[in-house]
Amino acid sequence: MHKTKITTNLYLYQFPPFAGDHVGYNIYAFIHNNTAMLLDTGFEAHGQAVREDLNSLDITIIQVLFSHFHPDHISGLPALAGPKLFGNHHYKNTLDKYTAKEKHHYFEGLNELHENSVLHFGEFELKFELITGHVECGLYTIINDKYIHVADDIMTSNEGEALLPAVHISGAQAHFNSLEKLKKYADLTLLLSHGNPISGTEPILTAISQRQSYLEVIAQSESPLSLENALAGCTAEFLHTEWHNYVYR
Repeated sequence: MHKTKITTNLYLYQFPPFAGDHVGYNIYAFIHNNTAMLLDTGFEAHGQAVREDLNSLDITIIQVLFSHFHPDHISGLPALAGPKLFGNHHYKNTLDKYTAKEKHHYFEGLNELHENSVLHFGEFELKFELITGHVECGLYTIINDKYIHVADDIMTSNEGEALLPAVHISGAQAHFNSLEKLKKYADLTLLLSHGNPISGTEPILTAISQRQSYLEVIAQSESPLSLENALAGCTAEFLHTEWHNYVYR
């Protein structure tokens, strides 16, 4: 685990990928006095490690905000002590698809977020854009109009290498559209669920356009495409190109 200060009272906890993989895992912690709100919880060992670090500083986790409800973002919740939960109001379908029924009770009473929702925690004001494509219950989280957490819409390795968008063909156009929406926030710093923050309008727009190129080609094709054809318009070298095998399944 590596802990990085993003700004005053906002920290990134970054965990390495599993063996043979390139996908690291991020949890963000907002601090207010002796309390914390997490953005995502990773897997259970990740959530436990963050809780132990904060407890060593006499900080208690009282809230959790989920960027979306895939297992690598929510599975750390059982390691926490019953915090107040927030997430996209479309979360239930994703839970039903990816999470065992016996674990659904952890999410009872979740506070549902909508397009016009605003959440305050200490000095932080969080606003939201609901997104689909990678998953139907995604959120962009705009933090003090300085940072935007982009869920899994842009992913890199912990070394900053681009990861191929993870999407099913049914969500490719929606994922493209979400990234189009992200362009209006290109003057903010992107906080990723997987990878390091990205700053600067030009690098951000480049990261968006490279992923949109892939998504647009597969969304508009009337038949399945090979990886080579799908990436023909991209100059980025993506890792985890094997994810393309799942686009048409």
